[in-house]
Amino acid sequence: MASPTAMSPVPASSPSLSSKGQHGDITEETERRIATMRAPRVEPLWHHHDRKAMKSGQRGTIYWVGKQILAEDGSKTGKVEKGASYQGEWDGNQKNGYGVQVFPNGQKYEGQWANGMRNGEGTLWVPFGKAKKLRKLYVGGWKDDKRHGRGTCFFSDGQFFQGDWTEGKMHGEGLLRYSNGDLYIGEWLDGLRSGQGTLTKANGDCYEGYWLNDMREGSGSYFYAESGKVFVGEWVNDLPKAGVYTQANSNPEQATPVPQTTVLPQVMLAFPNEVLEGALAAVREVQKIGASTRYEAPEISLQAESLEMQN
Repeated sequence: MASPTAMSPVPASSPSLSSKGQHGDITEETERRIATMRAPRVEPLWHHHDRKAMKSGQRGTIYWVGKQILAEDGSKTGKVEKGASYQGEWDGNQKNGYGVQVFPNGQKYEGQWANGMRNGEGTLWVPFGKAKKLRKLYVGGWKDDKRHGRGTCFFSDGQFFQGDWTEGKMHGEGLLRYSNGDLYIGEWLDGLRSGQGTLTKANGDCYEGYWLNDMREGSGSYFYAESGKVFVGEWVNDLPKAGVYTQANSNPEQATPVPQTTVLPQVMLAFPNEVLEGALAAVREVQKIGASTRYEAPEISLQAESLEMQN
């Protein structure tokens, strides 16, 4: 019997490794899609733990780690920003009550909180100098992280303001002591002197009257300490426009006598009152143009004002 002929095994067809063909095209398209897809952003673990904590009541100091500092190309530098810390009361996982917060920029706040923001009475310190020592910047009321209510602010140049604040600006009644010794007491609007106020300068000069956008505007009187004279009249854009000059008389309660450097000559006009009233009327007419949002400054009696300054 003849032996069967040896048959070589036929290799099974293997899938093509070529990128050509229909299957190869699908693979390349899928790879392109995968390359353009971004991995879902993973929530930091501390967010999950923070929700579980639901901080409420008095707590010890809680620290926040500063963010990593990245290079221009986005690579990590190994450095981190300064962190923050808070020690105080919580309610509903928010800062509520009394607490002390140290911010990443080195500032420190100590006072009342509500809904995670500074609300109520509190004090803010800021670092200064090379040693970064803390100095007191503001003491007073807060609302939604802004200065609001009565408060005192100590500026870096030596000035300080004591009075009313609204939305972080000086607004209402207030006193500002300037670094050169000048003192303003009066009304404020959006951080500027507006309304009625008195400015007493370090050299003894004194202005009492109305202001608008940090400039003298409207009726006002100015006492010149060096000459002892008084101007009473109308002001426009911080300059006197129309009024009268008189020589102030000595005041018994004044520490130093009023100097009299010159003698004002008698003005001989045919109709002095008409001339003065005409000038005042012209100035007031100019002030009315576009002044729908300005305050209504009452007109003054020049004669009565002059007598009052002299007395």
